[in-house]
Amino acid sequence: MQLQPRDLYEKLEFNKILDLLEGECYGELGKEKIRALGPLTDPKRIERLLDETAEFLAILNDKVTFPLGTYEDVAEELKMLEIEGFVLPEEGLRSINVLLLFTRGIFQFFKSGRQSQYATLYDQIRNVEFNAELIQEIERVIDEDGQIKPDASPELSRIRRHIGSKQRELDKAFQSIINEYRKKGWLTDNVESFRNGRRVLSVPAEHKRKIRGI
Repeated sequence: MQLQPRDLYEKLEFNKILDLLEGECYGELGKEKIRALGPLTDPKRIERLLDETAEFLAILNDKVTFPLGTYEDVAEELKMLEIEGFVLPEEGLRSINVLLLFTRGIFQFFKSGRQSQYATLYDQIRNVEFNAELIQEIERVIDEDGQIKPDASPELSRIRRHIGSKQRELDKAFQSIINEYRKKGWLTDNVESFRNGRRVLSVPAEHKRKIRGI
């Protein structure tokens, strides 16, 4: 049975507080948690949260940078990683790495005596295990922009070298064709362009039957 009025949050302007908090969140997970909040009645829980707030305010007043920033929800990526042989796309690796970097930063923040200085906040991660080697393994594969590195694996390096070699062969053959057609006068002054990802030769209408193509 619900004894409180349905519009209690609006009358207390509690919804406005939630809106303000949601606007300060860095990711959707935080926003969801804020939207699920309600007034608390447990004195111990309230006191603990006030202590956390006071400690974080002290961090801000001391002008110390706390390592937080925009992040993505990686629940789906972590779920897929449970499948043997599954390969994450670049975006998934990048999103996980961002969270790992924030996590490493938070652990580093609570060094140099800050574990006792901000004891209530430190309790949030006291029992969390963090393996920095995960960052090393991901950054061995992706660069700063989140793109797969050319040398991410020996096989990928071999494939990219092979592709580069074939591309140079194609460029050489294409240039040979251009030189031949230019000598015959079959090309306009604007010899080459790109359309829909294709290399295109500009051929005058009177010569269009002399060159195979589309």
